[in-house]
Amino acid sequence: MTILLTSLVLAASWPQPTAEMKPWAYNWWMGSAVDKKGLEFQCSEMADKGFGGFHVIPIYGANGPENCYRKQWKELLSPDWIEAWNLAAQTARSRGLGIDLTMGAGWCFGGPWIDKEHAASSGMKVKRAGPGGQGYMIDPFSPAAMSNHVARFDAVFGKGGTAERPRAFYHDSYEYYGAIPKHGEDVDESLLACFQVWTDWCRANGYLSRNEAHGAPANWLDFYALADIPETEMFGKKDRDILISKFASSVAHVKGTRLVSAESCTWIDEHFCERPSEIKVFLDKLFLAGVNHVFYHGLCYSPVDAPWPGWCFYASLEMNPRNPIWREVAAINAYVTRCQSIFQTWTPANDLLVVWDPTRYRKKPGNACKQMSVHNNDWFYGEPIGKTAKRLYEAGFCFDYVSRRQLRELSLARYAETIDPEKNEWPKIVKPCPFTAATGIQATRWTKDGQTLYFVVNTSTQEKEIHAGKSFTVLNPLSGKISEQTSVLICRNHSLFLIGDGFTVSDATNEKRNEREITGEWTVTPVVGGPEMPTQKTLSSLVGWESWDDAFSGTMRYAITFDASSTFQNLSLGDVREIARVRLNGQDLGVCFMPPYQYDIPSGALKRSGNRLEIEVTNLGANRLRWNDRNGVNWKYFSDINIVGSNYKKLDASTWRPLPSGLLGPVTIW
Repeated sequence: MTILLTSLVLAASWPQPTAEMKPWAYNWWMGSAVDKKGLEFQCSEMADKGFGGFHVIPIYGANGPENCYRKQWKELLSPDWIEAWNLAAQTARSRGLGIDLTMGAGWCFGGPWIDKEHAASSGMKVKRAGPGGQGYMIDPFSPAAMSNHVARFDAVFGKGGTAERPRAFYHDSYEYYGAIPKHGEDVDESLLACFQVWTDWCRANGYLSRNEAHGAPANWLDFYALADIPETEMFGKKDRDILISKFASSVAHVKGTRLVSAESCTWIDEHFCERPSEIKVFLDKLFLAGVNHVFYHGLCYSPVDAPWPGWCFYASLEMNPRNPIWREVAAINAYVTRCQSIFQTWTPANDLLVVWDPTRYRKKPGNACKQMSVHNNDWFYGEPIGKTAKRLYEAGFCFDYVSRRQLRELSLARYAETIDPEKNEWPKIVKPCPFTAATGIQATRWTKDGQTLYFVVNTSTQEKEIHAGKSFTVLNPLSGKISEQTSVLICRNHSLFLIGDGFTVSDATNEKRNEREITGEWTVTPVVGGPEMPTQKTLSSLVGWESWDDAFSGTMRYAITFDASSTFQNLSLGDVREIARVRLNGQDLGVCFMPPYQYDIPSGALKRSGNRLEIEVTNLGANRLRWNDRNGVNWKYFSDINIVGSNYKKLDASTWRPLPSGLLGPVTIW
């Protein structure tokens, strides 16, 4: 009995977070023009806001007014660059942050050390390359080309090198467009032989390897399997497919490795228009795909003194200290950390293997070396694999993909059944979990110490209620609260961890409640932001602050005094744009960054009269960016592609409409 109770206590707690359980970020180094002051500021801010580390990618440079920044550019792997890298690694570690590095500048692998003989047959040059990294991409089917590439980094990061050590080296998504084997070799075998050179070098020198295999014309599962950390990505609004991102996690699950990473939140929306609630929805898709190590895409390094919005990467979630939401980003990161702490310490309980073999697809005319990507999915949904995976997922089956090579070489006895979509097979002995497409709840299943855990997300348009025949444990990753219940409500786009089994789902019933709106005079005071600080304002009814200042991006404090009885237990803010921190009579009730903006009122917190409610609301940076472009501010001074919108055309924020900002309400208690 003692052992059982100990197990239950351990299962019903959040694991102590490690750096790998926290979110990381892509860290774009424009021209590698980094300095001590900027690195110390960046690392201190990241550590303070709950990040676990960052991934350095040297890219094209920032010019600045009259090319003021150009003289600070550093050539990749030069003595100046190595000094800057060492400083970054030391500064990161002094703040408890991990650090990874792209093996090159921009993407894909290549540089000036790759000659035409060892270049991709398409003749492509490294994309978005930084100083010292420009040149041909390697031939991805040539082990000799990879050996040449690795040799350039071995001199610096090998056993005799002087550079500080990253945790992992990284290979970005396969974008060797048009490359084909030069001598007619087998696509799979030659690609795997080439990248085996890279992963072998990483392991021989004590580094992890992170690889984005998607985009390759070869079998993704075998390509992902070469790396220590397979990495997927979700992109624009149309490229967020759980079933395609499951290829990366499937490899980790069948191999029994721990981490599955993801390039996360690219092009959620236009620059500084990314709502925190949408970030959460995006990340949940990755979690449902089996990801447990997210990298925000991204955080562009910027000098401390660069005028707002500082240096910006062209295709990015602006997850950086210049973004107004950064002030409260620790709340978002706490959610990610709690989720990943479970995903990294529990074992995936997928009992079904689904075979994927792209041979049939590649035998079709024109497909022999056609790249398969996350953007064009005919290779998946146009084939038996996609049709079968979709049916299985919607029916609630928990499965991983497997290649024929992995079936031959790995011990997979822990899986109960294997099915082949090309034979139109369907599970015979495996049963689905209780969360299906029809319930409006999507889920993954995990196990530990004989217990079953579900990560559930309400993807329907209404509130749901989850029941069980007996008590079960609920871990809420948004609030951090843990409780024992026999039923639980889950709001739209919210998520929970449930330890137990025998669950059923129903639509939630609307309960009548004694509700009262808080009315009176609201004092609205700017806290931090720009381009200028507005004057304090008094409102008799709540409206967005864009109605009187359509440029201000930052934080405003809404304050009101009201009377109420102690019987009220809950507070609702109504509509908020975008993040709210609440204090009631000086007591901090926490941060909400997505609807419904509701708070529990602690017992004894309310007085009969003179209650002081303060709500600090943080908006997006879009309105200030609009002001920049309407007033001719010179902030787009980057080389190469400079700044574009999600349509890859020149960005002009002056045409945007002001976004709603602030506390729109109604604010009620019940």
